[in-house]
Amino acid sequence: MKIGIIGGGAVGLLTASYLYQNKHNVTLFTRTEEQANLINNLGVILSVDEKTKQMCITAKKLLPKINTFELLIVCVKQYHLNQIVNTLNQYEGENILFLQNGMSHIDIVKNLPIPNCFIGIVEHGALKTSPNEITHTGKGIIRIGQIKGKIDALNRLSSLHTAEFPIKSQDDWEYILKQKCLINCVINPLTSILNVRNGELITNEYFKPICKLLFKEVATILDLNNQKEWDKLVEICEKTKENYSSMNRDLFHGRQTEIESMLGFVKKLAINKKINVPTIELVYNSIKGLEKKKG
Repeated sequence: MKIGIIGGGAVGLLTASYLYQNKHNVTLFTRTEEQANLINNLGVILSVDEKTKQMCITAKKLLPKINTFELLIVCVKQYHLNQIVNTLNQYEGENILFLQNGMSHIDIVKNLPIPNCFIGIVEHGALKTSPNEITHTGKGIIRIGQIKGKIDALNRLSSLHTAEFPIKSQDDWEYILKQKCLINCVINPLTSILNVRNGELITNEYFKPICKLLFKEVATILDLNNQKEWDKLVEICEKTKENYSSMNRDLFHGRQTEIESMLGFVKKLAINKKINVPTIELVYNSIKGLEKKKG
């Protein structure tokens, strides 16, 4: 399949690497000319289980108008979506898949003129170690749901599935997004404020009650089953116990976080539902304060 991928971050590099290995024709669009040149000269280096592979993936700087592909995958972070909406509105292809954290991009997807629109969540662990190097830190799955379009398009997208890079279609895509949003809203900000790895949220006797307080408020706003979802969160913390969250790394490197698309989104829902959420307010303001401190 001829596939375009927008975004040279961890998810973009990981997705490009595996789709290229699976014999698809991949073009990676990056924000800067420098990253595109580096990838064109040295390839993308994928590290898995201490083994490395080099892939000659074509990279280009993203322009306002791009060619059409059989599938376009958008891997930029939530806060960068508004910067590429003009490109997406001009895009003439028929199939597009969004892979972002949070839920605030759903309305953007629904309003696009592209016929077949999909939304997905990435359960893989990935660490970008340089502009052209990616480490696969934990094998997971990409779950996708169809926002609009023909069922044939969903079936074609599902055909990308392989044992090494699983892709699964979900009818209950809104529930899956809520579940991932809940997990992100708890793990990402708390590991960032406390500056700990994911596993410490449930193994530290003082951190765990804080984790439960935030979890309860977010789960209530998102109308999710508390015990079932708590068990899922604990499972994720155990599986990724040695990992730092993406928000932790963003703060560490002085980058903007995705707090608005995570807790910011839930905070707005709480206001609409007229529910008091003091823990969410505290954690949200703490991350915003740390962002400001980091500049």
